[in-house]
Amino acid sequence: MRYERSLAIANRHDRLIELIRSGEFSSPELAEKLEVSEQTIYRDINFLKNSGFSIRSEKHADGWAYHLMAEPATTSTEKESQQR
Repeated sequence: MRYERSLAIANRHDRLIELIRSGEFSSPELAEKLEVSEQTIYRDINFLKNSGFSIRSEKHADGWAYHLMAEPATTSTEKESQQR
């Protein structure tokens, strides 16, 4: 059960990163797309920032949107395991 919950959260974080990369979505829109509360989005973004992702919110003509400015560097061990 714990594994499934952890996996669901990790999958949500991956999807959140993809949506933020597009630079098109605000907190309410992200919450709707991921079917979670806005508070969960705020917690997830805080977690991602603490994990090394540089995420900013920027004002657009039609409102605010998150943008991914930089991603954490991966170590050589992580790169090797991804290539397998």
